[in-house]
Amino acid sequence: MVFSFNEHEKFKSTREIPAELIRYVLPGSQASAIANEYLKLLLQEFYSAHCKVFYAVYLVDKKTSFRLRDEGPLFFFCLALQHDRYLEIAGLGKVLIKEGQFNLIYAPLLDLVSAHEDGREYITLNLRYDLNVLQEWAPYFPKLAAFLEKVQAGKPAALLSHPEWLTKEIQDIIYRIMHTPSNTTSYQPYFDLLLRTLLFHLLNQSVQRLPASIYTHYEIDGIQAARIMIKKNIRYHFVIREISQKVGMNEFKLKNGFRELFGNGVYEYLRTERMLEARLLLSNGGKNVKEVAALTGYKSVNSFIKAFKKKYGQTPGDYRKRA
Repeated sequence: MVFSFNEHEKFKSTREIPAELIRYVLPGSQASAIANEYLKLLLQEFYSAHCKVFYAVYLVDKKTSFRLRDEGPLFFFCLALQHDRYLEIAGLGKVLIKEGQFNLIYAPLLDLVSAHEDGREYITLNLRYDLNVLQEWAPYFPKLAAFLEKVQAGKPAALLSHPEWLTKEIQDIIYRIMHTPSNTTSYQPYFDLLLRTLLFHLLNQSVQRLPASIYTHYEIDGIQAARIMIKKNIRYHFVIREISQKVGMNEFKLKNGFRELFGNGVYEYLRTERMLEARLLLSNGGKNVKEVAALTGYKSVNSFIKAFKKKYGQTPGDYRKRA
């Protein structure tokens, strides 16, 4: 595989990650980088049984064109997460995938030119599913069946005549794929399941054409980070302003995005998490009601009892006796 810039300078990737790119490195990935006067590129690879995942971050210092060539075919879903992708692909010509859009692309020869403006940060997610996985879904999605016919005939093809938008469901799955802890025994089957779920939503969007998510890649990340912050600190009562400052979002978008993504508001989510933790602590039998109230963030035992009874229809003491 050959990387070149502005049609004449060739570079090879290295495992040494420049300091500017360290903060983008995700746990569990195989990371490599290219750094020159034009840009700093971080490429992270993840693998499942039926899909290869490539997460790329480009920090562009000077306007440049980046060319990638190889003997094998080009065959992948391209998702533009940050900034528009201006591509020129052998056999397909010029291809524009706007920020928040995706398409499935095939070319018999991997010869791709990607144009980048200076001073910008580009983030892309490329998914290379095995052909047999796509064939499993072809009977349910006629566009995919027509696309695969061209692939089998060795003809350049795009799944969609115009790229489609990423929905909030798709962005949520992308976040989970990128942030699932890789050091657990359940990681690999869960990772595989997420990738299959993502494939379904991408194919479904190619048919249904649901409205684009009104939230950017970074905003979805911020909303997810807010959820994790609340979940890990249920004893603390965050105010919306404090959470929005920590995750780098304005309060309005955080409140509305949280409700849209998780089905309830920030404070409703906090109360639910507190009640789930309270029920777990009471079931274990090692803590009394007063201790459980304190551990779940209630300053008043009476407030805790009222909240628990409203949620579960019985007092914490009664629940503890029956657990």
